[in-house]
Amino acid sequence: MVHKTGPVSFQACPVSLTTTVISIDRKTFGRIALIIVILAAGAWIGYTAIHVNTPVRVGVLLALTGDVDFTEPLEWAKDTINNGGGIGGRKVELVYKDTTTGTITQQAQEFLDDDSVRIVIGPTTSDEMYALAPAFIAKKKVLISPTATSGDIIRAFGKNGYYIWRTTQGDAAQVRVILTILKEKEVKKVALIVENSTYGQTFYDWTGFFATEYGIDVPFIRQVDAGSDQLDVDVTEALKADPDYIVAAVGPEDAATIKRAIDRSGSRTKLFLTDAAATPVLVSSLGAAAEGLEGTNPTADPNGGFTGAYERTFKKRPADFAATAYDALLIAAFTEARQERNPFETPGESVRQVVTGDGAVTGWNASGVRTAIDDILHGSMPRITGASSSLEYDEVLGVDPTATYYANWQVNNGTFLTVRVINSRDPAGTEMTGRQSAGLSRASAGYMSSSSALPKNFSTPAGRTGFQAVIVGPSRGWKNYRHEADALSVYTLLRENGVSDDNIILMLYDDIPTAPENPLWGNIHNIPKGPNIRSGAQVDYSGVNVTAAMFREIMTGTKTASTPVVLTSNASTDVLVFIASHGKPGWIVFGTGNSVLTAEEFGALTDSMGQERRYRQMAFFVDTCFGESVAANLTAPGILYLTGSDRNEPSLGAVYDLEIKQWLSDEFTTGVLSTISTDKNITFRDLYPATYARVTGSHVRMISTGNFDQDVPVMTYLRP
Repeated sequence: MVHKTGPVSFQACPVSLTTTVISIDRKTFGRIALIIVILAAGAWIGYTAIHVNTPVRVGVLLALTGDVDFTEPLEWAKDTINNGGGIGGRKVELVYKDTTTGTITQQAQEFLDDDSVRIVIGPTTSDEMYALAPAFIAKKKVLISPTATSGDIIRAFGKNGYYIWRTTQGDAAQVRVILTILKEKEVKKVALIVENSTYGQTFYDWTGFFATEYGIDVPFIRQVDAGSDQLDVDVTEALKADPDYIVAAVGPEDAATIKRAIDRSGSRTKLFLTDAAATPVLVSSLGAAAEGLEGTNPTADPNGGFTGAYERTFKKRPADFAATAYDALLIAAFTEARQERNPFETPGESVRQVVTGDGAVTGWNASGVRTAIDDILHGSMPRITGASSSLEYDEVLGVDPTATYYANWQVNNGTFLTVRVINSRDPAGTEMTGRQSAGLSRASAGYMSSSSALPKNFSTPAGRTGFQAVIVGPSRGWKNYRHEADALSVYTLLRENGVSDDNIILMLYDDIPTAPENPLWGNIHNIPKGPNIRSGAQVDYSGVNVTAAMFREIMTGTKTASTPVVLTSNASTDVLVFIASHGKPGWIVFGTGNSVLTAEEFGALTDSMGQERRYRQMAFFVDTCFGESVAANLTAPGILYLTGSDRNEPSLGAVYDLEIKQWLSDEFTTGVLSTISTDKNITFRDLYPATYARVTGSHVRMISTGNFDQDVPVMTYLRP
């Protein structure tokens, strides 16, 4: 019930305040001030005493009961720091968690929940890094791995607060060193066999790139499951290409199988191995047949004295990753010293400051470590040097050092004999600017295909009356998120440029929005936290209807019960075809690989369309591995084919989403779209070199069959 009342009158009441003044003479005031100072000083002394006696706790999250002894170099580094006075008097304490005896995610969570631990050394493998890094970034804690070498880690976690680091480069650097060694041997042709794993993927991704840079042909590339009983068959296939070398990124057992198969064949081909095979198991498996085998593995800076000091201290040679483990703790200690000096700085930024210091050079030994810590505590940032390398890091993304040393070894009298040590920064040939990791290498300008300089000797087709597009994202499965996102990105570009759905045929496997792994149900993004580009898209063919056979029928305008929507283009229609998928040499893969479009089929398809005058001009943007190889039989006139990789090499993913733990796009598609968005008047002729310069890890290729107007702006071409 509401009670209504009349107006209420308020009257101010006078308030009487009585002020009491306390008079303090100067002598009394001085005594009080002195007491306050004494109390404050006592409190500070007490805090300092407690603080100095509180250890600096650094977590260790590594496989401690395995082939590599991490404990020995870590304890040595800890003693070096503590014997020199610690960090402002505070001792370093290592908190170990052995990942071989527990669940690593649970162990990592214990560190994340422990406020006394800000930095963790680990994990051991790249798969573990992918699993743990997003949580450490979110919690703003530092993770430093001495052993995770996937080439994609720097691109996935670079920047992002600078919380993810490692003390060895990704294996792109090892690939670069291997190809440098083979180039010096005047090798012209190599075959590649790699383990189908996160480790092997980097060698798969980067061998073709550096081979192209060095003028080496790679006619055979194969991923194999560890321990596969088909490995002998794979070696036989590789030998048919008559390579000078087989480069194998596999474990010691598979390396032994490959060597036996080569020996049985009587081939002249030699075998070159990576660090995964460089264990005593290789020699014990092969016996005398191991003699002369060669390969590479990470090692310490040969000029730094670490190996000799380690041998004197422990009476044995250091393991491959002893130096990088030692350096991981040095960086952790220097970061903690920086935090002492700048307590309001984030730990990630403190690491960045430590590894980009440009003051006096300091070393990894006791005097160098003591000097570095003292300098940092007093506000200057030395140029630190570790046991493994100079510890200069990528100046843009962080994560990776820019130099890693590799031993080029041979098996001699049953032992791995180091022939020489190579700095990954020394090999020349790729375009790297400033302090940059090998995993961010871009193609050298001199390796652009001649298509970019085609003379203007073609006649521009006349009479354009329309534009149609076919967009294809045929891959399925959560790990192929980026292919569907790429297709939808191009679809979105066309729709925003005024092209109606009636003129776009969208073939999309379309399982990502409802994939059980997708935390954003129904969504697909091409940038983290970006708009849902799946929303509103009209998909014409999805799921099992996205096949190479149906693509051919759609392109040729063959209407059937299965293909009711087809290309209706004619001699006055400009056509765009965009495909983002997996590729193999001479193939574009649809779905899971049971359906493929071969180079021969692609050539026949375009020839048929040309003969039937089903287009005025036709532009293909193809984002697949080995994309150039698909256009090997391209002869129909009026076609421009732009692809993200040459015939020897895969292409890479781009833009990693920490929230959903997935790549959202591919390098080539991102390069094309960002180039167009930056310059909406850019022509096809200029799009090629601009995209070429943007893409990491592959060589963009453009092929033109003539009678295609390369000087028309791309966005003008992509309009109704």
